[in-house]
Amino acid sequence: MSQRLLNVGWRATVSLIALGLLAGCASNKGFRLNHDYPPPPSIKRLTEPGACQGGGALAALSLMTPSYPRSAKRQGRQGWVVINLNVLPDGQTGEVTVKQSAPPGIFDRSATKAVRQWRFSPVGKAGLHDCLVFIDYRLGQVRIGR
Repeated sequence: MSQRLLNVGWRATVSLIALGLLAGCASNKGFRLNHDYPPPPSIKRLTEPGACQGGGALAALSLMTPSYPRSAKRQGRQGWVVINLNVLPDGQTGEVTVKQSAPPGIFDRSATKAVRQWRFSPVGKAGLHDCLVFIDYRLGQVRIGR
């Protein structure tokens, strides 16, 4: 009888260890960190005088979160992109460019593709120019702003 309990206990322990390992894989979402996170810039230092006047009143109607590029996720890459965008008077996103990114070129396309689809409440006759947005690609997740 005690040998039987020992076998059951041992199997239960192995099963729990296996479940723990599988749960760890599931919660990790396939992201394996292989690269350090590059230090982000100071957005205030990147902002030109007179840029995005009235941007404090900017109200988003639709903000699509950029996707994490598959190759970057597979390689464990992390980084950030600072996007420069204009908002047209009707709230549509106008020109979208990458102001700065690290590592360069890895996340740029994902960020600009998403930002081009953003929509805002109408902003007035002149629109808004040279608004900066920080997009963070870290640990397999994407976050807008800091």
